[in-house]
This record gives sequence, C-alpha cells and structure tokens, in this order.
Amino acid sequence: MKTAVFIGHNECYKLSTDNLNNAIIDCINNGVTRFLSGGQGRFDRISANAVFKLKRNFPNIKNILVIPYLSFNIFEKDIFDEVIFPEDFEKYHFKTAIPQRNKYMVNNSDIAICYIEHSWGNAVKTFKYAQKTNIKIIKL
Repeated sequence: MKTAVFIGHNECYKLSTDNLNNAIIDCINNGVTRFLSGGQGRFDRISANAVFKLKRNFPNIKNILVIPYLSFNIFEKDIFDEVIFPEDFEKYHFKTAIPQRNKYMVNNSDIAICYIEHSWGNAVKTFKYAQKTNIKIIKL
C-alpha cells in the first residue's frame, strides 16, 4: 500500500488543477492508494477536494486527514475517509505539533506532491525535510 502526501503553500494562485489531477492520477496508476493531507491552507484544501472527486473513478483510494492536535478545526470533514491523530502527539505544544505532523506525513509516505513557489514558511521546511528522505518528489 503506497501513500502520497501533499506539501504546499496556503497561497497557490498559479496552481494548475489539471497538473494536480494528473499528478494524483499518475500516483494512483503507480500503486498509491492513500493520500495524506494536513488540512491547512489552500493547497491542502484543493488537493483533498481533488482526491475526493477522483474517488468517483478510483473508489479504492483513501483521502486521509492528519491532524496535529485534537482541537484542530477540520474543514469539510465529509470529504475524508479517515482522520488520523498520530500516537503520542498529545505531548506536543500546539506550535510544535504542526511541524511534527508534517514530518509524520513525510515519514509515512512514498511520494510527495509539492507546490512550492517561495522560500519561506512551513511548506518550504516540510519540502526541504522531504528532500532529505528517500521519498519521491513531484513538483507542480
């Protein structure tokens, strides 16, 4: 069972949804059945909605939200097949929980679908972390 994670900025005005959909479909055609989202920012929302829509044609895929803390505000909960709160995450302060959640998603994925346009923010930190691992990176 292969897993992909979405990594990207809150602002993604130049994002091509066709390129995103093609990247997701390519992942599915290469055995990915699980898609992880952090549920924060516009890229996460667009990506999670894309997976949700593609489930019509690929009913075996799973749209999974990974939350950093239990009081996390979940957008559009109905589009997700599963919500994961990683084991032992209650020990993290809410400010450190998000970067830890991002590392958790990278560490539990085979592929990262990334939309990175500038050099600052948590998305860039997560992208750089992913580059240091053996994960395959798809840049949109």
